[in-house]
Amino acid sequence: MLNVVNMRNIPPTPANYAQRSGRAGRSGQPALVFSYCSAGSSHDQYFFKRPERMVSGAVLPPHIDLANEDLIRAHIHAIWLAETGQDLGTSLKDILDLTNNPPSLKLQEQVRDSLSSLTARQKARKRAENVLRTVEKELTASDWYKEGWLDDVFDKILMRFDQSCERWRGLYHAALRQREVQHRIISDASRAQRDKNQAKLLRREAESQLEILTDAKSVIQSDFYSYRYFASEGFLPGYNFPRLPLSAYIPGRRIKGARDEYLSRPRFLAISEFGPRAFVYHEGSRYTINKVILPVDHEDEEAVIRVAKQCHNCGYLHPISVGDGPDLCDYCGAALGPPMRNLFRLQNVSTKRRDRINCDEEERLRLGFEIRSGVRFESRGGDISYRTAHLKKGETVLARLTYGGAATIWRINLGWRRRKKKHQLGFVLDMERGYWSINEDADDVDVPDPMSSRTRRVIPYVEDHKNCLIFNPGPLTIEEMATLQSALKKAIQIKYQLEDSELAAEPLPDHENRRSILFYEAAEGGAGVLRQLFDDPDTFADIAREALAISHFDPFSGEDLHRHPRAKEDCEAACYDCLMSYMNQPDHHLLDRKLIRDLLLEYTGARVYAGPGKITREEHLRRLKNLADSQLEIKWLDFLNSGNYRLPSHAQKVFSECGTRPDFYYADKFAVVYIDGPHHQYPERKKRDQDKRSCMEDMGYTVIRFGDNDDWKLIIDRYPSIFGNGI
Repeated sequence: MLNVVNMRNIPPTPANYAQRSGRAGRSGQPALVFSYCSAGSSHDQYFFKRPERMVSGAVLPPHIDLANEDLIRAHIHAIWLAETGQDLGTSLKDILDLTNNPPSLKLQEQVRDSLSSLTARQKARKRAENVLRTVEKELTASDWYKEGWLDDVFDKILMRFDQSCERWRGLYHAALRQREVQHRIISDASRAQRDKNQAKLLRREAESQLEILTDAKSVIQSDFYSYRYFASEGFLPGYNFPRLPLSAYIPGRRIKGARDEYLSRPRFLAISEFGPRAFVYHEGSRYTINKVILPVDHEDEEAVIRVAKQCHNCGYLHPISVGDGPDLCDYCGAALGPPMRNLFRLQNVSTKRRDRINCDEEERLRLGFEIRSGVRFESRGGDISYRTAHLKKGETVLARLTYGGAATIWRINLGWRRRKKKHQLGFVLDMERGYWSINEDADDVDVPDPMSSRTRRVIPYVEDHKNCLIFNPGPLTIEEMATLQSALKKAIQIKYQLEDSELAAEPLPDHENRRSILFYEAAEGGAGVLRQLFDDPDTFADIAREALAISHFDPFSGEDLHRHPRAKEDCEAACYDCLMSYMNQPDHHLLDRKLIRDLLLEYTGARVYAGPGKITREEHLRRLKNLADSQLEIKWLDFLNSGNYRLPSHAQKVFSECGTRPDFYYADKFAVVYIDGPHHQYPERKKRDQDKRSCMEDMGYTVIRFGDNDDWKLIIDRYPSIFGNGI
């Protein structure tokens, strides 16, 4: 039993603190728990000034988006795999065919037969249907779940399993190819001894990579352990593993006990950490990312190159497969500029030990890469799928919000920040050997690798699907936008007890031209908090008050408190107690808390008015009124709108099973609404209404009737889960 716990930083949430500190002082015994607070961490400094929020803080229920498509699909995959009874072994060599030279790496015949079992698929489908029924309301409210979705998952489930093996196959094929090429050089009597010595090192490196991928002893604790691998590829649920990671091969040091290994990073982090010629620090050593592990089809350069346009007005992405692509932005309608060509999806990489270090290294690390983000909403049924809302105070619109579930987000590495030719994007890549060219503009000395003559300037990028929210506050200065971004991000994290890595915030369309703020949930499955900001009318006001408190203002009056009560010095513009953090260092010169005080005060008195789709609430209301059959129905809609109650999703929807057409329908709540005029008081009509009500209730729907003489507010107050709480 422990009696002392020393934490090297402040845990993300009170729940983490309770779990870690609870390792000491069990069975009623006393214990000492102390934590180190980093001066460069805004998270640590926040709780250093407010220790009661961490030590005795409330433990909130975990946040997870139950309507996240990728997460639900992964759980269905797990159900199916369990029904097949197929053991995945310790390494993918246990399920892939490694015989012959070169090996096909196809699924082994007995594995494919097991996974193709119709009986297992039928049993898995029944279990999956039962699971989906437990989240039926969340699925109905989502914009992706449609009838037949589960059929599509099971139709493609074996193909998805096979596709999940592609990263492993790519690494294995690349190592095999490197071993064979270097062996030919060693066997070539005409080659110089220097070339042969280099070839021996590279062949040994390739053999080590093959061992990492296949050896049971080395793989069981690595990212290539079968079950962990499929979780990281998104095929199985994997809350503790980086989703769809990129791997960097790290050669072991030449000391006893050192071994080669692969280091994995989430791809959105890898675009910079594993960027060209970047440094990686691992177990006391320093390595340079000098090489891309090229895919097997790299001989066809165009197969690994993409073209896309990004809107210079809003940052929306337009991938181009043929032709010149669209001329106008699909999202905002602005004219699009020339496309970005030579986009190269970042692959797994390799490193080399770096022995020479000089005083410019820290400066180079600080400057880093110019990373730009872009977003593209899912297309469903030929239409872009997103929802819009307005943040309004009275009749004044303060901001526009756009929410997209599982939107596609790209992070593009445009080049070194300190490059002399700003218009020249990307990096020079050896398309034959995979080496990155050195940075000619850097002050330090970087030893070049043996490049072939087949080089090409490419722009690395990565992509993934995330829940996202675009916040457009209208025209603000670059300083105001940067400060608002920092304040809102930190406020959301504090309110929902999110780790810094669970929520990301970036400017759109770029850092120099900030028109909107892109928030996206970086955690596996999403936390679902951005949807809450959108759906709950009053939540954004709470976030604004938290942002004011973080920025050393009274959250209600806006009075400047100058600093936190436990701080020793006043904060003039920004500090690590408020808006500054290690992650937003490039924006430190822009941050000024006083610039956003009045704006945040306006937000504290505002509410979010959301529509059910990509149209605004006002437009949705207009469409509902156009479908209304009577002036009484229009009057009821106006009553909802004036009280800021939730509007129905549909009007005049037919339910043929019961032979009825309710006036309005709330699809996500399984509720139907009838607006009854005077003619519904006749006995015969009352009986018909009761028969239809019984039929709808037997089907599981909530039936709500409003008469022309009823107290509508009293009826609405009985169903807050359907209509909301209003003003």
